Amino acid sequence: MGGGGGILSPITNTLFGSPQQVATPDYSSAAQQTAAGNLQNAQLATTANRVNQSTPYGSLNYTKSTDANGNPVWSATQSLAPELQGAFGSLANNIQNTYANPVNANIDMSQLPSYGINPGQTYSDAIMQRLAPQLKNQQESFDVKMANQGIPIGSEAYNRAYRDFAQGQNDARTSAIVGGMNTGLAANQQAYNQQLGQANLAMQKYAQPLALLNAFQSGSQPGYVNPYNQAATAGADITGAMGLTNQSQQANANAINAQNNAMIGGLFSLAGGAIGAPKGTFTNMFKA
Repeated sequence: MGGGGGILSPITNTLFGSPQQVATPDYSSAAQQTAAGNLQNAQLATTANRVNQSTPYGSLNYTKSTDANGNPVWSATQSLAPELQGAFGSLANNIQNTYANPVNANIDMSQLPSYGINPGQTYSDAIMQRLAPQLKNQQESFDVKMANQGIPIGSEAYNRAYRDFAQGQNDARTSAIVGGMNTGLAANQQAYNQQLGQANLAMQKYAQPLALLNAFQSGSQPGYVNPYNQAATAGADITGAMGLTNQSQQANANAINAQNNAMIGGLFSLAGGAIGAPKGTFTNMFKA
């Protein structure tokens, strides 16, 4: 038994070595490398998609900078063609000047001609003032007529004649009031229409620069092309590669360890058989 122990020890340690050990891969580092590769590819795709363009109407240019953390920051700048820049500047100045000096577009109802609480007040007074001498002459003529006919004031005949006379004068006054009212309404409507026209002109003055600007924008669209969209590609799958490598190394180590175990098991069997064999058999076998 003692001789057997002396034989197995050098064979295990020298001929076959220790059981194989597989080092654990650094998956965290591999994952970080993969993420960095993906980010770099995404940034390259972004750069490829930033296509500077120039048309007869304007240009589009991209510039790249970095933020405080070193991350890339892109800026897009659109510029009008030099031939159109002057026209745009004039439109902008026109808009600024228009809105810097606003025009009152409100209609002030208090400034319209009024026929007052009593319809036709203003214009009726003027008509009545003109009509008053005529009415006075008619009154004097009526009195002379009654006196010449011998009809005394206060008599029944006088009162009947005066009612007819007074009705005629009242009709004249009513016509004056109605005529004054119609004149006031016509003047009121005319003044309203005038203020409305001025308000419309003011609104047109405000709207015209914006309309010109919209027309300018519609007629000066650059018409940029749509460049090919470069997609971002994934970086190398370092984590997966390391996992496959680890699996291969583990399989190789398992195969070596299995082979060692098999050979050691065979030697133990051989040693057991030598113990029961005649003296010198095991030694002679090695000499052979």
